Order: sequence, then structure tokens, then C-alpha cells
Amino acid sequence: MIENRKEEHIRIAEQKEVTSSHNYWDDITLVHRAVPEVNYDAIKTSVKFLNKKLEFPMIISSMTGGTELAKKINRNLASAAEKFGIGMGLGSMRAAIEKKELEDTFSVINDYKVPMKIANIGAPQLLSQEKPAFTAKQIENVFSMINADFLAIHFNFLQEMVQPEGDRNAKGILKRLSDIAGSYPVIAKETGNGFSRKDAANLIDAGVKAIDVGGLGGTSFAAIEYYRAEKSGDKEKMRAGLTFWDWGIPSPASIVECKGKVPIIGSGGLRNGLDLAKAIKIGAEIGGFARSFLSGADQGIKILESNINMTVRELKIAMLLTGSSKISDLRKARSMITGKLKEWI
Repeated sequence: MIENRKEEHIRIAEQKEVTSSHNYWDDITLVHRAVPEVNYDAIKTSVKFLNKKLEFPMIISSMTGGTELAKKINRNLASAAEKFGIGMGLGSMRAAIEKKELEDTFSVINDYKVPMKIANIGAPQLLSQEKPAFTAKQIENVFSMINADFLAIHFNFLQEMVQPEGDRNAKGILKRLSDIAGSYPVIAKETGNGFSRKDAANLIDAGVKAIDVGGLGGTSFAAIEYYRAEKSGDKEKMRAGLTFWDWGIPSPASIVECKGKVPIIGSGGLRNGLDLAKAIKIGAEIGGFARSFLSGADQGIKILESNINMTVRELKIAMLLTGSSKISDLRKARSMITGKLKEWI
């Protein structure tokens, strides 16, 4: 059942070590300004992203939905998004398409004034697999269910390849994407493996409004599927999960590969406000946080709010220490690239 799979994903992400072996944000250093000439209390963090005003340059990335646990998590995330004036994406809404009674695990976001709401469906489900492709009517239902501002289409073909019930067909995805992008403001989203320069060109040609890179460095869905396979005793899938645990394009490298023609959301392994500052410096318009907010959302709203408060404070400290009084200044700050990331950039 899809509900069981969704809950498994949450618990594994919270309880197991599922990150890639290297976090590439550690390979970026922002150059310190000892004489910054900036008043911390006057730092401006608000931005406009695709004409939506956000008080801070970040969103809560798409994570979950489809279970009662997910409903609680989404409620807390939406409450925090309203309080801090940041955007929020929902997890794959396939569950709500297949079971109408699960809609409220997603539509709970409508109880809050979230400044940017992102609906979410999977690219594999836009094509005929063992089940028929999502119809135009089903996509409309998902979008209207939460009065969405944008439709994220997530590309998770690695995860599909390593999970027992995964979809195998990717042929024709750009044509279907182009058709959908003609009717909805689409954000193309990766889920842990990043987009290349060629991918970005194809996505832009298909009409997407923004790219959420979701690169290597954070949660590895190959790792999550490894633990699911271990639990079921599926040695073939366990091996696939291990083999592709660290597959992908590092998040910072994917930002550099994709930036230029459409706004970029930098996500994949962001842990704190300093990582967010680094993402903005190298070309992201905003950053996306997922796993680092997940446990707080599960434990309670106060813990989540404290985590976001700390993230905001870290961002502002990084801005002061780079002489940046506003987000556009941060984009001009000096930085150094070292380590494994230097081989990519």
C-alpha cells in the first residue's frame, strides 16, 4: 500500500543514516569580511521568487503526504511557513490521486496563509507504466486541491529503479512535460541526484518556470530504498541501493550547471543558514530545506520553529560577515571552492 511506503520513507529518513557520503556544501567557503560595514538589525532578507514575496530566501521542500503521520507533519510545516513567510512544497500527491480519502493529508496546507504553495506529482507517473499515466483531469485536481501557485514535477528515476514497485519507463517524458507546462507554471524538481546542463536546457525548452536542483549531498533515496529492501530481505534491491547510494551531480555543481535562463532553487543537503548563503552565492535564487526540518515537524511545532529561527539567524550572520546588507549583495560576495567540488566546477 502506498500509505505504508510513505510512512516507511519518513521513519527511515528520521532514524537511519541515509545521507550521501560527502556533503559538497562543505567545499564552499565564503570569504570573511573583517570590516563589514553592515548593521545586523537592518539586514534585508526578503526576496521575490517568480513574483511571490518571501520573507526569507527559502522554501520548505516537498517531503510527504498520504498518511496520518504525514498530515501532522504537513500541518506543522504549513504553520511554520505561514509564520516565517516562506514557501512550502508538498510531497508526491500520487496518494491523493489514487485514494480520494487521503486528500486531507495534503489539503491541510489550505488552513494556513502560506505565501507560495507548490503541488507535486512524479514525472514517472506522467507516462504509461503498469498503471495508466495521470490524466489532465487528475493533474487539475491535484493543482486545485491546494489552490497551488506552482506545480512541481519531480524526477526520481533513480529511486524508481531501486525500489521494488518502481516505474521503469522514461521515454516521452519531455513531450508530456511540455504539454503540462503549457497549462501550469511548472517547477522541475530532482530528488537527490541533480540536473545536468543538458537536462536544464531540455527542461527550459519544455517550458518550465524554475528548476529545483535537488542534487547529491543530502538524503539519498537509493539509501532509503536500501533499508526498505533490507527489511523485506530483497538482496537484489539492497545491492542496487548500495551501488547507487552516491550517484548524482553534487547540489552546488548542479546549481552552476543549471543557472542562467530560469530561477534556480538550491536544494539537496542544506543543513543550516550558512549552507543557504552558499547556495545563493553560487547562483540559487532561494534554497530548499527538507530533512533538516523533518524531525522538528514530527516532534512538534515549537521545535520546528526553533530550527527555522536558527537557520534565519545563521543566514543573517553569514550576510553580515560577508558585508551583505541584502540578498543581492550576498550574490556578489567572494567565495572559494575546494575539495571534491572543485573537480566539478
